[in-house]
This record gives sequence, structure tokens and C-alpha cells, in this order.
Amino acid sequence: MAKIPEAVVESVVSDVSKRMSDPTYSQLAIGSFAQAHPDASRFITAHLDDLGGGEGVMHAVFHAQVLNECFERHQGRSLTPIDFADLDAAAQGDPIEKLQERQPGLASYVASNVDEPAIKKLVSLIGVAMDRQA
Repeated sequence: MAKIPEAVVESVVSDVSKRMSDPTYSQLAIGSFAQAHPDASRFITAHLDDLGGGEGVMHAVFHAQVLNECFERHQGRSLTPIDFADLDAAAQGDPIEKLQERQPGLASYVASNVDEPAIKKLVSLIGVAMDRQA
């Protein structure tokens, strides 16, 4: 997959920021990701304790949906659902470094917007898995 340009990431983030004024937007984004990528959603939920509970899971899924929107906008189509094989492959090595290498614009988004190390690592892993599907 070609690298997603920084301009695409910035455009998606700007649009997401505008949508955040709607109090239901976060729930819709989380639900959209869960519907589009059920295995990835189950994988994130399985890390409930590592992510600090339900709130951490919601943050991880929300940021994963932002990455999903970046891929969709760049490709002009939806990604194939991430499956457990994609997640296993993405888990080999350091997902933060792999995302930086494969999709630096997305890695920059994660570094700037995700504070918790466990969430950062998991969202990066999801991004690497998405890159495999793109």
C-alpha cells in the first residue's frame, strides 16, 4: 500500500474534530469500527485490563476508526475487515516502529493524539493490520 499522505491524515482529523461537536459522534465512530472490523474489535476488547478498562477500550477503538477513515479516504473504498491472521502478523515485532515505517502519517497521528502507552501500541498494531489489508 502506498503511504497515506500527511494531507489526507490532516483532512480526516479536521473532519473528525468538527464531528466531535455532536455528543453522539464518538459512539457512532466506535460502532462503525466494531461493525466494519469485528475481529479487531474483539481483539481490542480482549485487552481490557491492559488498556485500563472500558474507557481505554473505547479510546483505542475510536482512534482505530480514525485510522480506518484515513485508509478509506486515501483508497476511495472501505477496507476488507481485519481478521485474526492480520492481527497476528501485525503483532510480530514493534507495532509502533512498523507503523512509523509503513505509514508515517498515521504514526504521527497516533504519537500526537494517544497518550497511554498500551493504547498507543494497540492502535499502532491495528494500523499495521489495516496496512496489510489496504
